[in-house]
Amino acid sequence: MACCLICVNDEPVPGSKLDAYYENPNKFQIGMMEAPCKNCPWCTFGCLCMCCAQFIVRKRALDGNLANYVCCQGYFPMCCFEPGDCGERDCPCFCLCMESFACTSCAVSSSRMYLMDKFGVQPDPWDNRIIRFNNALQVLSCICHIAAICVREVRELARIIDLIADLVYMTTVGCMTVAGMAAAPP
Repeated sequence: MACCLICVNDEPVPGSKLDAYYENPNKFQIGMMEAPCKNCPWCTFGCLCMCCAQFIVRKRALDGNLANYVCCQGYFPMCCFEPGDCGERDCPCFCLCMESFACTSCAVSSSRMYLMDKFGVQPDPWDNRIIRFNNALQVLSCICHIAAICVREVRELARIIDLIADLVYMTTVGCMTVAGMAAAPP
């Protein structure tokens, strides 16, 4: 997998919402590339129990105080609901639990972006490569499944790519969990 990552661009995307983060002065204490070796237990926990891990990371990022919790920390407003209007004030623990289990990828990304805002952290080029490689595999998996609808011979390939994409996603979440746990104070 490491040789595939070298081919992935690590540059900021011009005009992206994330542009402002590249001006931040600090770096994550543990980058995603070194996460499995630096904190294997949390990386494994984040990979295999990602929903529970994201609940813990967000609670820790909020300094254990869920009074400041809003759905996805306000980073991902949706057409059908607005962060802050989902019952977070009345039941923050339940809402964070639901977010962690129902919208895991949004929970992972919003915790990361919240920590980047809170501590002035900039994205690491290797983090960009890992995240983009994961995103590319997810898109490839979707394309293969769509092709498999029309071409029966592609079905097995679609299943294999889907499995690889799932494993890369789980590993990416595990690495982001370690980076988040290292950035958030205990």
